Amino acid sequence: MSSCEFFKALTSAASGGGKLVIVRLIRGDNVASDVIVNGKAMLGIATSDEVLKLAERALLENRVLEAVINGYKVVAEPVEPRPTIVVVGSGLIARALVDVGNAVGYYMAVVGNGDVKKDEFPNAYLVTNDLRDLEKLVGEDSVVIIANEGGKPYDADALYIALKGGARFVGLLASQKRAAYMIAEMVRRGLALDYVLNRLHSPVGLDLGAKTAGEIALSILAEVMMFMRNSSGKPMREVKDPGKYLRDALEGRIQEQSCSWRPTEFKL
Repeated sequence: MSSCEFFKALTSAASGGGKLVIVRLIRGDNVASDVIVNGKAMLGIATSDEVLKLAERALLENRVLEAVINGYKVVAEPVEPRPTIVVVGSGLIARALVDVGNAVGYYMAVVGNGDVKKDEFPNAYLVTNDLRDLEKLVGEDSVVIIANEGGKPYDADALYIALKGGARFVGLLASQKRAAYMIAEMVRRGLALDYVLNRLHSPVGLDLGAKTAGEIALSILAEVMMFMRNSSGKPMREVKDPGKYLRDALEGRIQEQSCSWRPTEFKL
């Protein structure tokens, strides 16, 4: 089992909602991991009844449990599903995407082509310098963002892998003209134009007036979040207009709700 396969399993598990259990089987220096969803081992490693029962109990009790099973130390950890995002790139914006994504609570993976310095991505869940690993990471539940500012020669290969692999969201950091060129390049490689236009988000990001690497990363992840949550992207004051209740508030029919609770008074 590779770390890429484990990350892909996390991606599939997170898309289903509901808690999952990460199981680690440890014997000496050997460690194997699996993801348990609805009582099933997604990687086919933690399949014994004893391990699955331990995972089920960890989920019911909502705490980490440990046991020795068949000579292995088994650790079962229930976790809330978190979106996973694959970032292709090595520059400032790629680093900012990982940092912002990590702060939001996403599992972030980084893929490069010999140009990624692992110590520059301390918040990434997975870092690989082999572009071929992208094929192992991409599935129909994947979110892939190709974020080499100015572009790199391997961007087209990465984009083709992500689109051909059926990733549900593919973002490409590009200018308007470069985005058009890359769309044409995907068609030249045999992908249908309608398919590319339906899947590809490029130039990626919302129009927030972003300038710095962090701001650009924020605008990109905002579009990803809007897509994943199927939200409108409108300002909250439009979605939940306080004007609807303003007359009631002015006439005293709405009282302050925040911090209004008080414990019942009692004497010892």
